[in-house]
Amino acid sequence: MDFTAYPKPYVTAVPLEQQPAERESTKPLLAMVRSKIRSHRASTASIVLAMKMTIVLLTAALIHVQAAVVAQTVTLTGRNISVKKIFQSIKQQTGYVTFYNQEMLADAKPVSLEVNGLPLEDVLKLIAKDQPFRFEIKANTKTIVVAPKVVTTASPGTSLEAAFFVPLSGQIVDSASGAPLPGATVKVQGTVQIATTDYLGRFTVNAKAGDVLTVSYVGFRSVSYTIRNTGKPLIIALAPAITTINNVVVTGIFNKNKESYTGAVKVITAKDLQQFQGRNIFVTIGNIDPSFYVVPNNSFGSNPNRVPDIQLRGTRNLPNLDQIDQLGTSAAAALNSPLVIMDGFESTMERLMDLNNNEIESITLLKDGGATSLYGSRGANGVIVVTTKLPVSGKLRFTYRAGMNLSVPDLSSYHLLNAKDKLELERISGYYSSPTKPPSQNVGLEQYYNQILGLVQSGVNTDWLSKPLRSTVDQNHSIKLEGGDNAFRYSLQGQYNKINGIMKGSGRENINGNVDLSYRLGKLNFRNSLMIGSTKGEESPWGSFSDYAKLNPYWSPYDADGKITQSFQPYYQSYWDQGQHLNKPYANPMYDATLNTFNKNAYTNITNNFQLDWSPVDHLRLYGSLGITNKQLSSDAFKPASHSAFSQYTDSNLIRRGTYDYSSGKEFSYTARAQAVYSNLFNDLHSLYIGVSVEAAESKSTNYMFSAEGFPDETIDFIGEALQYTLNGAPSGTEATTRRVGLASTLTYTYDQRYTAELNYRVDGASQFGTDKRFAPFWSAGAGWNLQNESFIRDNFTFIDRLKLRGSFGVTGNQNFNAYQPLATYGYITNDRYKNWIGAVQKALGNPDLQWQKTNKYDLGIEGELFKKRILFQADYYKEHTSNLLSSLELPYSNGFTDYIENIGEVEQTGFELTATVVAIRNDARRIFWSVTGSIAHNQDKIVKLSEAMKAANEKLATDPDKVANLPNRIIREGTSQNTIYAVPSLGIDPSTGRELFLNKDGGVTYSWNPRDRVAVGVSEPKYRGNFSTLFRYGGFGFNTSFGFRFGGQLYNETLIQKIENADRFFNVDERVYNDRWKKPGDRTFFRGINEVTRTYASSRFVQNESTFICQNINISYDVLNREWLRRLHMQALSVQANTGELFYMSSVPQERGIDYPFSRQVSVSLFATF
Repeated sequence: MDFTAYPKPYVTAVPLEQQPAERESTKPLLAMVRSKIRSHRASTASIVLAMKMTIVLLTAALIHVQAAVVAQTVTLTGRNISVKKIFQSIKQQTGYVTFYNQEMLADAKPVSLEVNGLPLEDVLKLIAKDQPFRFEIKANTKTIVVAPKVVTTASPGTSLEAAFFVPLSGQIVDSASGAPLPGATVKVQGTVQIATTDYLGRFTVNAKAGDVLTVSYVGFRSVSYTIRNTGKPLIIALAPAITTINNVVVTGIFNKNKESYTGAVKVITAKDLQQFQGRNIFVTIGNIDPSFYVVPNNSFGSNPNRVPDIQLRGTRNLPNLDQIDQLGTSAAAALNSPLVIMDGFESTMERLMDLNNNEIESITLLKDGGATSLYGSRGANGVIVVTTKLPVSGKLRFTYRAGMNLSVPDLSSYHLLNAKDKLELERISGYYSSPTKPPSQNVGLEQYYNQILGLVQSGVNTDWLSKPLRSTVDQNHSIKLEGGDNAFRYSLQGQYNKINGIMKGSGRENINGNVDLSYRLGKLNFRNSLMIGSTKGEESPWGSFSDYAKLNPYWSPYDADGKITQSFQPYYQSYWDQGQHLNKPYANPMYDATLNTFNKNAYTNITNNFQLDWSPVDHLRLYGSLGITNKQLSSDAFKPASHSAFSQYTDSNLIRRGTYDYSSGKEFSYTARAQAVYSNLFNDLHSLYIGVSVEAAESKSTNYMFSAEGFPDETIDFIGEALQYTLNGAPSGTEATTRRVGLASTLTYTYDQRYTAELNYRVDGASQFGTDKRFAPFWSAGAGWNLQNESFIRDNFTFIDRLKLRGSFGVTGNQNFNAYQPLATYGYITNDRYKNWIGAVQKALGNPDLQWQKTNKYDLGIEGELFKKRILFQADYYKEHTSNLLSSLELPYSNGFTDYIENIGEVEQTGFELTATVVAIRNDARRIFWSVTGSIAHNQDKIVKLSEAMKAANEKLATDPDKVANLPNRIIREGTSQNTIYAVPSLGIDPSTGRELFLNKDGGVTYSWNPRDRVAVGVSEPKYRGNFSTLFRYGGFGFNTSFGFRFGGQLYNETLIQKIENADRFFNVDERVYNDRWKKPGDRTFFRGINEVTRTYASSRFVQNESTFICQNINISYDVLNREWLRRLHMQALSVQANTGELFYMSSVPQERGIDYPFSRQVSVSLFATF
């Protein structure tokens, strides 16, 4: 359910003679009408001649039309036949299609007929007898329009003055294209006056000044208009209903009616994507739905080349034995990435990030088993279904969008020392005097101190953080041409998007092009969509941001001649008694940025999707589709010989300086699908939806890579000039081919629009799993109850507009694993020969019984709308249990392998989601709208079962002091969360000694840190995540802002231990290194004494409770309406928008953010114009 409600658009109704200034929105339309009138004026003589000829032709045509109508006969017999069934019978016998408004037939009476070969016109007269409607036959278009009977007499109690109505005529058109809308309903409020527009959108009603017209049309927003002048025709423009997309759930395979859908989904519209715009498409989705979790990455910040790690309702997979020490990294996060489906075909997270967001019609998040079971073995992690925009029919439309984005580095979390304080820190730490040194050495150290002090007093205070950074202006442009008629529609679109990273030299460039064609031939519909995308990315030649954060501020990047120095050579290094740092120069990372160095990657993606559908008979539709994707990718990284990476090469290794890393790959995939859908309504009570889909897919990928070294010239970066492959190196590569087939089916039954039952079943077969377990079934069952359609709700709780209870259970799978996981694989021994023969060695054992991981998903939900949609809400509770997790089993050494892969792991998770919207103000007449939306999500995971091999590996990791002892281990144990933080319990700093006290596993207190004493001290995943937003609109002005929060989790504050307590004081450190330090016996402090030289290891002292509040975005927009100069420029629409992302970030855990690449704050401005 979409909880972002929108006000009705301001729809203008004006007479053909211009009304007052507030009617200016129809001036372009009126100009078009007047232009057509002028273009058809002629001399009086010509008109008379034309009229004579026209009379002759019309007479002949009328005779032909009348004959055609008379020739149509109907045979029908039955008692108490519903009017709708009669319409169906007439269509089958004559080919005439009946257009009507559902409301108009609400009071229709059943009809008893016994006619045999009676003319169509006579049959319609019989049907219309004693009915509140009449018929109009349009023989030239073979249509029948149902229109209300016009009543002009005064109703009882109506004054004589009010009974004198004046005929009022007008036309209903599409506000976007100006096309007429046939079959629209026009009502005069407070009277029995109802009219239906003809095939040209025209209508006539009897009304008087002051009456209010209500106009409605399927798929468009209903409007009300007060009549001011009854003497002149009206033109009323209706806008398409924005919420139309929310009435349909797009699953990527079958499209379901939302009222009868029992799964848990979130539909995000194109308007939502604009209003909640974030740094990328993933951040934008997270700003809308907190269950879509963009895992925070403190290292990569806002790097534009980094694809974020995504989780939808938590984690369901565990890393393998060789990945156990990578918990919390991207390698482990990739196991839980949702499936991406774009226009019915599988895509990638990277392609979604680079897609032109302006071409997205909607994004649907499929969450529970009822929604994801249709994807069988691929749906356990959730599904992101992306639907792109279809071409719009009508005259040629030209749309241009332009945007600029200002990015400014966010360094608010960095609090480093300036040159003066840093030198003082070194002094009080005893770097420049030592009672254990002879006086001669202390004199040398004092001289060294005085020289640095002189530099500081002369003004040297280098802001190293600013050196590799920049404020950038990004730009993106897109153009679109579209048009056509009901038979043929076309769309051509192009986009250029340039993102300049805030690290100098980094960036990402996207070029996208789409050609979308659709053609209707009778009952056949064809659509072909060709999408071409080219992306180039480049990392900063300035290196890692962390290299600059550690440089001393009293170091200058330039030498006496103003040139960038290659390294920093400290003064009097022979007197420096703090050791090894000054035995060699320290490289200046700025120097590397001046060299001919680069690290870039690129890919070109070509996708062609062909779809057709055919409706051979009523209620049955057949579909066929073929999607083909071809992707070419490459990466190049070059470092010249003078790069600091080779500063330690000496003697014979000097010729090896300079490296070039190259890789190239290609991917090809296709998906073919055929499906059939039957839907029907029986006796106005029983709704049935049946769908069957069969698909086959194949994916191939190859990648080649090698590294070369030895480049004699700084300017030569051609790989062919390399001396050799890197030492002991050789070309390498990977190859993977996967195939799958699937049969999916769905059945939905709804009784009286109240009770719904839904069944989904899928059988999947794939090559990634064992030959004895190649196929597996997946299924789901769901039920729904629309309480608003119950009489006891309608009669007693009139404030309930919509209230639905639903529940589902489903079994889904996961196959995000190696293509050859179940196979016994071999590798050639390429580095050795025996008489010019090469051997092979088995690399992995096969397992023919390896099968899909299966996830059982339970979901209960309630959603509703109250007080005329003033309050909207949705709540879900879910529980998931994943079994058959791939894990390692131990083997005896006699097998030649210590382990192999088997299905033995289990995890589970529970959670809930709650979203509510309150519409505080909705005044359509004054075009004022204000709503407030809040949402919250909770997820908790637990490891239920692990293999013995995995347990042993965990215990080894838990007791290994060499596994980053100053950081907490990410260990997985049964009964705990994957995100559990393990560290030694700390009792704080002993006031008497300034040393840290630990609690060992026996309950004793000790000064000794032991890795065997590590226990669970927190969980990094927050217990609660949520969003809060508000939307205000007044006329064409719109304001939207959203905030995000998370709390209930714990973070290990690396800044406290890396930059304060374990700070390498040879480099710059956090200014808090002074604060809360133990100085003398009796001090109760958080940190140890500043003169402590022993290393601090991971303890619970650095685990802090996290509460974070973020201003996710602020959006201001203005739609220019009713402006004369728009008409003169032949514009249909013009709007401007300003947006800012992550304006502020507040957290209870004060740590440095953006270690290797900083975060940024962004402000963007965009322009949208349609001609």
